[in-house]
Amino acid sequence: MPAPSFPNNDETRLRRLLLQRLLHGAAVFAALSLSSGRARGQVRFRVPIAINEASRRPFVKQMLTLIGEAAQIDWQIQPLPWARAMLSAERGELMAFGVSRTPAREQVFEFSDPIFVNHVWMVVRRDQALEYRSLADLKGRTLCVSRGISYGASFEAARGHLFKVELADGDLNTRVRMLMAGRCDVMLSSHRSAQPWLFSRLLREQTGHSAALSVLPAPLQSDPIHFAVARGHPWLRLLPRLNSAMRQQSKAIQALIHSEL
Repeated sequence: MPAPSFPNNDETRLRRLLLQRLLHGAAVFAALSLSSGRARGQVRFRVPIAINEASRRPFVKQMLTLIGEAAQIDWQIQPLPWARAMLSAERGELMAFGVSRTPAREQVFEFSDPIFVNHVWMVVRRDQALEYRSLADLKGRTLCVSRGISYGASFEAARGHLFKVELADGDLNTRVRMLMAGRCDVMLSSHRSAQPWLFSRLLREQTGHSAALSVLPAPLQSDPIHFAVARGHPWLRLLPRLNSAMRQQSKAIQALIHSEL
């Protein structure tokens, strides 16, 4: 996912950006407060939230419903390309769901407690075997990855000289077609399941290419994901609500994680 759009040493621009976020967020938060009702002693808010347009929407929408009901939040869900979603969240225009923490993001966002753990699976064609133990095993290969997604500092440091990257927009099928066409040697895709056979089943159901593809047995990485709010934004007041709601709905959340949605 993209790094912050301001230079690290440009303190004046950073302050201006934070002030713009604060003023925009204060107006939005005030409007939401005035239009909200009370339920169980809490103000109920309507909050715009970005999700990755390539995500499994039934799962994401059900997850947001579970958490929103407990937190007294009505979500206005906006499926967006991930790079655009992160930029909009950085500007304080909306919250973001499904964000992993990185040092760059921690400069501009604050985060909820983890919602669940996401696993980045590597997929190859069956006629192109790969034994993976470390990033060094990807030397000389080309990887198909989703535009705007971050795979960690080590990965970003290695891209461009240890291995090449082909960026893809769109859903899982787009990257599978690129892999099958030989545009890359390895395809990366995230899924909440820690079991490679479950991700293989997803490939079969969504693409029909599973017989020609092989999911490597260990994920490239596993990252907790969070709600993210721009630093200085009044919506930061909602993070404790979200954390409390996730604790309250923990059993239902775990059941949803292990479901087939």
